[in-house]
Amino acid sequence: MRPILFASILAASALHHSAAPAGPIDEGRNIALRLCAPCHGIGAAERSPNAAAPAFRHLEARGALDDLSKRLTEGILAGHPDMPVFKLTENEARSLVIYLRSIQRDRPH
Repeated sequence: MRPILFASILAASALHHSAAPAGPIDEGRNIALRLCAPCHGIGAAERSPNAAAPAFRHLEARGALDDLSKRLTEGILAGHPDMPVFKLTENEARSLVIYLRSIQRDRPH
């Protein structure tokens, strides 16, 4: 095989792998960035921009992750005007919950 052809195949392969879809944790983080970050601390350490909005890393201790996937697919309706109404697909909801579980810091005993 010619070196130039081999290099082209290698480069195309690298592009294919870098364009591969993200895993559920990355997908969930992207959803959180898009929908939730204006109010909630969505990472493992930062504070929520809105002091009244809980940081996502503490949700499991509040018991909020157990039925969250179902609530996300049915449509989240919050009891306050700052919370937007949104509805996720089952895959989006699953990815978001997987991401949320990956960042929990206050795990219940």
